[in-house]
Amino acid sequence: MQMDRSASDNWIIDKYNDILWFMGACISGYILIYMNLGIGISAVFLTWFWIMTVDGPHIFGTISRTYLDKQEWITRSPLLLGSLLWFLLGPITVGAGIVFQTRQPFFIFLTFAQVWAYWHVVRQHYGFMVIYQRKNGELAGKENPSDYWIFYILMCAPFISFVLRHPDARPQLGLGPILTNIEMIILSIINIVIISAILFYMVKEYHRYRINSNFNFPKTLFLLSCVPLHLLIFMHPYISTKIDIRLFAVFVTFYHNIQYHGIIWFYNKNRYGKDEKGKRFGPVSRLNRNFYIYYVMGILFTISYRYSNWFFAGSNMPFAPGPNPISSFSLGNMFSVSDLAIGFWWGFAFNHYFLDQYIWRFSKDKQLNADLKLA
Repeated sequence: MQMDRSASDNWIIDKYNDILWFMGACISGYILIYMNLGIGISAVFLTWFWIMTVDGPHIFGTISRTYLDKQEWITRSPLLLGSLLWFLLGPITVGAGIVFQTRQPFFIFLTFAQVWAYWHVVRQHYGFMVIYQRKNGELAGKENPSDYWIFYILMCAPFISFVLRHPDARPQLGLGPILTNIEMIILSIINIVIISAILFYMVKEYHRYRINSNFNFPKTLFLLSCVPLHLLIFMHPYISTKIDIRLFAVFVTFYHNIQYHGIIWFYNKNRYGKDEKGKRFGPVSRLNRNFYIYYVMGILFTISYRYSNWFFAGSNMPFAPGPNPISSFSLGNMFSVSDLAIGFWWGFAFNHYFLDQYIWRFSKDKQLNADLKLA
C-alpha cells in the first residue's frame, strides 16, 4: 500500500493515491453493473460481496478511529456514548407498531434508513469536493455557492427522478403504479435542471480559467468520476427502472466505501504511525501498523456483526443459514424476530452516519486538519 507519501499542495494524499482511491474507485460501479447485467451475477451475491469486502470494513474504520482511540474517549465521550442510542430506534418503531397494531412506524423507519444512507454518500462526496477547493485556492463549501448548488443538484436530482420512476420505489412513497401528469412534468423539470447545472459548471470553470489561468483539475476530475456514475445509475432508462432495487445501494456505495478506506487509512497512518505500541492512542495504533492488519480486522468485524444479523433476520446470503424458526417467531401478529433484528442492526449504520457528521469537520477541527495534512 503506497499511502505513506507526503500530501501534495493540490491533492489530498498525492496525485497517484487520489486517482487510485478517490477517482478510480468509481470504476467499481461500472464493473458491478456489468457483473449483474452482462454476466448475470445475482443481486444476492453482489450484495453479500459488497458487504463483506468493503461496506462492513468501512464501518469498522469509523469504530477503529473513535471507540478504539483513547484520545477520542477523552475529547468525545458524550458523542461516542450518545450515538449508541441509534441502536434503539429500530426496536422502538417495532414496539410502537405492536402497540398500535400497524407496520407504518417500521415502514417510515426503513424509508428514513434508505434516505439517510444515500445522504451519507452525498455528504462524503461533498467533503472531498470541499477539500479540493481548499487545496487549489478556491472558496470552499458554502462560501462557493455556485459549486455548492451545482453539486447538490447533480447528486440529489437524479435520486428524486429514480424514486419517482422505479416500480419498487413508488409504492414505498405511497405512489401508484403509473406516473401522473404532474409527476411527468416534475421529471421533465429535473432533466432540464440537471443539464443546466452541468452546462453552468462548464461555463463557470472555463470563465475562471480565462480570468486567472487556474483550473482546479483535482476537483473537476473528482466530479467527473462521481457524477456520471450517479447519472447512469439513477437516470438510465433501463438501469434505473428494471434492476433489482437492492442493487442500487451496492452500485452507489461500493466506490464510496473504497474512498472511505483511502481517506481513513491516510488519516490513521498520520495519526497513529508514530505510536506503534499504543501508549498514546491505545489499541487502534496496533491495528494500524499496516493496511492489511487494519483490513483483516475489518473483515472479522464484518463477519461477526453481519452474520449474526442475517441469522436473526433469516436473510438468504452465501454461507448463511437462511430462514430459520427463530427469525419467523411472531412478535404481536404483525411483526417477527426478523423485523426486530433488521431494526436493531441498522443501528450500526446509523451510528456510523451520525459519528461521521462530527469526526470529519474540516472547518472546525484543527487536529483533524493536522492529521490529514490540510493545515
